Amino acid sequence: MIRLKQPFLILLLSLIIPFNGFSQSGKSNALKIGWASADITPDMPVLVAGQFYARLSEGVMDPVTATILALESGEGENSEKTIWISCDLVGISDGMRTTANLRDEIRNRVIKTIPSIRPAQIIVNATHTHAAPYVASTATVEDIYGVSLEQMTDGKPALPPANYIPFAADKIAGGVISAWENRKPGGMSLGLGHAVVGLNRLQALKHGKSRMYGNTNSPEFSHIEGHEDHSLNLMYFWDMNKQLTGVIINIASPSQVSEHSYKLSADFWHDTKVALRKSLGKSVYVLAQASAAGDQSPHVMVGSKAEERMQHLLGYDEEGTGRGSLGQRKQIAKRIADEVIDLFPVMKANIEWSPEFKHEMKLVPLSRRLLSKEDVAEATKEAKTWQAEYEKLKAELRDNPSIIKTPRWYKDITISYSKLRRGLVVSERYELEKVQPKMPIEVHVVRIGDAVFATNPFELYLDYGMQMKAQSPAIQTFIVQLTGSGSYLPTKRSIEGGAYGAVPASTLIGPKGGDELVAETLSIINTMW
Repeated sequence: MIRLKQPFLILLLSLIIPFNGFSQSGKSNALKIGWASADITPDMPVLVAGQFYARLSEGVMDPVTATILALESGEGENSEKTIWISCDLVGISDGMRTTANLRDEIRNRVIKTIPSIRPAQIIVNATHTHAAPYVASTATVEDIYGVSLEQMTDGKPALPPANYIPFAADKIAGGVISAWENRKPGGMSLGLGHAVVGLNRLQALKHGKSRMYGNTNSPEFSHIEGHEDHSLNLMYFWDMNKQLTGVIINIASPSQVSEHSYKLSADFWHDTKVALRKSLGKSVYVLAQASAAGDQSPHVMVGSKAEERMQHLLGYDEEGTGRGSLGQRKQIAKRIADEVIDLFPVMKANIEWSPEFKHEMKLVPLSRRLLSKEDVAEATKEAKTWQAEYEKLKAELRDNPSIIKTPRWYKDITISYSKLRRGLVVSERYELEKVQPKMPIEVHVVRIGDAVFATNPFELYLDYGMQMKAQSPAIQTFIVQLTGSGSYLPTKRSIEGGAYGAVPASTLIGPKGGDELVAETLSIINTMW
């Protein structure tokens, strides 16, 4: 009897039984993968989102883009499909607060061209850069900031926020169509790394209250209020030749290092993409996701001077990048890219060609945060204070219209109007919750192999994300926040602390709704195992 040596036997079997994308059951469930990107940077000045004061863009630091991943498993009309879209924006308007919204405008354009895709199969998330175009369907800028866009620009051309929606929707839908048409068989691999990016941004004080940011070099400082999550959830995608086509990167942090910039920017995600493409190939796509991070940011709360010194010593502020801004962005990008690159060989050796693939969307009604009369009274009192300031500044503008010739003249008046409006919204919500105690939100759950993705529209506090991860049956659980225009969703602890993200004006949903979100999300996840 002839005995074949094991390496020769493996080679022989590989020649006579070629991979064809079929599972052991004989049914085809090979993954089909398509990528595309869309530049959603406007070619004229636009309002920049992310602060109380208005900012009119003064150029482009780096482009804001949308990255699209089209996935399909199975054949025909009943195949499982998911379209992921990651946008360099603060949030994704979704109809929760307005009728015209970016999410539905994208969906409508896509299904008109590709009827086999259902709206619920399209997921759009924001990276929460604070240097992105303002997205709103509000009729006029005056409704947002209390002064007109013409006054802010001194009559020069600018793109209104409502006009940005069709502009971006056209670009993104075009990218989706391209990704769908270019999908090809491929595989995925699941990886976990760690990188320090997001840090809890709330400081708890000795008298029991909390505040966002602020100087921790104070006798009042007690501790950082909550947990931090430095895990880097990764999913790599490959073509049939085992060439990397793209990677999903999920971290518990918004991208707001350059958050006060008057230039449009994708923040540290731009630097991360540049670093990864330099090492892994110019054609590699990077789809960024923010995990639960409502109480997180990249800003260092304790030891910032030491961090800045090390950025300088390590050369991150060379070539005029500057400390604490572009230098920090480059440092963060290197941390992320180093992990992705270090895991590359083992990911290439562990590709799944026919992973389990399921997608379910459910409308989940969540209990609104119940406001008290005291909440309304306090917010109304604050609104009156800001109304007086706004009326004073408005009178100055009326008496001296040449003020608009001064660069960025509108900062103070737009702060006062934003905070005035913020106070009035509390009273409006108090009346609304009497007739609408529940608010429905979209929750998407996508299983790919041993990983699961679970979405929510909020700036979700980290504790809720950790509860989902702890109780999920998946080996890895990717929480994806900001798939809509939801507000902060704080914990009971943070509400008691009273910091910015936990006050009534910042929240539509409270801890009860947060618990409901966790339970409903886990319920959907469990049906997939």
